[in-house]
Order: sequence, then structure tokens, then C-alpha cells
Amino acid sequence: MSDLKSQASHLLRMLSRMERLESLPRTGWIVSGVHPPESIASHVYMVTLTALWIADSIPDEVHTEKLLRIALLHDASESILTDLAWPVKRFVDPDVLHDAEERAAHTLFEHAPNSSWVTSIEDYNENASLEARIVKAADRIQMLAKTLQYQSQGKGDTRRFWQNPRNFEDQGIPLVRAILDELIDMHKNNSWWPANFD
Repeated sequence: MSDLKSQASHLLRMLSRMERLESLPRTGWIVSGVHPPESIASHVYMVTLTALWIADSIPDEVHTEKLLRIALLHDASESILTDLAWPVKRFVDPDVLHDAEERAAHTLFEHAPNSSWVTSIEDYNENASLEARIVKAADRIQMLAKTLQYQSQGKGDTRRFWQNPRNFEDQGIPLVRAILDELIDMHKNNSWWPANFD
């Protein structure tokens, strides 16, 4: 098989696996009684937007391409493993989960054009760079903002998301602390923006 034909085939196979993220739900919302919940793909898109906003707003030097790679790929392994909600993850050994996520990433991206497809996921899982920390914070911010949206729509019981201290880790980034504090205030005041763009 020619190199171009091989690369084309590898890309299309990766797409066939990753497209599952469009239809796989974020199961934490299902556990909380939200129907229909956002998809994993929708979550990834919103995390990417949030991470880019934070990166462009802080004084630190952020490598934007690295940040976007991490954000776009941070939940890629869920196309194979699905989204395991926190109540389920509590019963899974963290090392076993980490190993499964790494193996899934290698399966998905074994023929990727370069190694950064897998190392971006490893960086995120290990919280090994500023870019990974921003994405980790964006992941929590998006989730908490989504709880406020669902709460304003009367969907499900999202209280448990506000009871987990790890959801409020600011990753040492002052802007993230300010965003989390604003989310906490909005939660206390039961407020969110209306759907009519006001």
C-alpha cells in the first residue's frame, strides 16, 4: 500500500472510532437525571473554547497549539472506554484506569502522523504542563457551568457536582480561581443566563 493510501486509511479508521464521541453521552449527567445529556464531543468542544479563552487571558506564555491538542484529545479514550462517571470511578483503581486510558489512546492513535497525539493525552492525565493544567481547569469550569445551565432548565439533580472539592482546584491560575468563585456565587444565587442571549 502506498504511503498516501496508508495515511488516508489510518485517518479514516481514526475518524470511525472517534465519531462515537458525538453519540456517547456524558454519563455523570445521566446519573443525575439529566435527559438528554450533552455528548462527550460537545463537552470537548466547550472545554477547548474555555481553555483557549483562559490561555489568551493570562500573562503566562502558553503554547497555543499544545493547549489545543490537549483540549481536543483529552477525552479521546472515552470513544473506546465510554465516559465513566465519578460515582463509578471511585470503585476503579486509579492505576488500572490510567493504564486503560493509555492503552485506548495508543489504539486510537497508533498510526497518527506524530507522537504528540498520544503524549498530549499523557500530559493531560499527568497534569504535566501549564497547558495541561489549563485544560484540566477548563474541564471543571465547563462541567460546573453546565450544571448551572441544567439547573436553570430544571433538568436533573446536579447538587453532587458542587460537593466534590476536586471540582474547585484552580491549578495555581488566578483567573481560574476567579472563574470558579464566580460559578460558586452563581450557584448560591441560583442564577444563569437566559437562553435568549440577554
